[in-house]
Amino acid sequence: MDNKFEVYQNDSIGIINYRGSTAKLISWIENCYSAMIPASGSILLNEQSFDYKFAEDALAAVHAGYALTVVIISEDLIEQINALNKAGIHHIIITGHSQGGALATLTRAYLENLPAGILSEHNRYKTYAFAQPMSGNKEFAEEYDTRFSHLGTSYSIVNPKDPVPYMPFNYEEERLVTKEKVVSWLLGTKEFKPKKLGQDAMIRLFEGGLTGYINNSNALINKILDFKFGSITMPEFVADINYYPTGDRKELPKFDYPKIEVDVTGLTEAELDDLVQDENGTWYKKETKFFQHKPYNYYVGVLKKWQYSSYDALDLKYLPGDL
Repeated sequence: MDNKFEVYQNDSIGIINYRGSTAKLISWIENCYSAMIPASGSILLNEQSFDYKFAEDALAAVHAGYALTVVIISEDLIEQINALNKAGIHHIIITGHSQGGALATLTRAYLENLPAGILSEHNRYKTYAFAQPMSGNKEFAEEYDTRFSHLGTSYSIVNPKDPVPYMPFNYEEERLVTKEKVVSWLLGTKEFKPKKLGQDAMIRLFEGGLTGYINNSNALINKILDFKFGSITMPEFVADINYYPTGDRKELPKFDYPKIEVDVTGLTEAELDDLVQDENGTWYKKETKFFQHKPYNYYVGVLKKWQYSSYDALDLKYLPGDL
């Protein structure tokens, strides 16, 4: 699926770092393979069965694409962890950005649920997922958070203006309209958003059809993957598309797009659409799509919030390619 991880180590700590999505089609097929499969089961790859377990709860379900990736790379992953153990390292940080953050979360769940004897019982893991899309349903998220996040060993670092942590598509579990909602709207303690209410109603109305659409489209993706991997037999998809976030959430401030003044002399009206104008009539470059998601901006944002002296010493506050 075009996923790679790097392994770092010093005398006492190992780090497994996943990269995020790449420009290759197979990488985005992985993201779109968002139907859920049971959190415990078997995947058949070229007639070889691979058992997996991401949670104890029988109702827990996980993102098919990310789960498949973890299963595919599991042998390499275990080999690298054993190498760290042989070097006397048992404290291991698992991290990644975006797609890599989702893989970090599922890798943590996978490793913690391996049968005894496969890895050292002395291993202790900690997870830092940056800008991660969601990777499982409510039952998965609640078990994961109880076992790891609430104990201070799994964190989700997000910029609230970044759209990716709110993906894949999900719907509210609670009832569409409740007495508490109406009271909060009347008292003004909660903003009434009729558009959001309408969206929720549509989702509720067509929930079965929407789940069916996702499952059908993912069945097609499964056939596409067969061409790459030979043959894949996945568990039956779960009738659930309600993704929930995991990890102790730590928020970064919105990333400030720099004001890049542009000379508009001779520009066409279409070219002006890519610019913004301030109250003084000066034209500036418009913020690029997914600027709030860029990995370097997350790095800068972390330094700005928690290590300001290091942030202040940065030569580059932004990567030119991100502007």
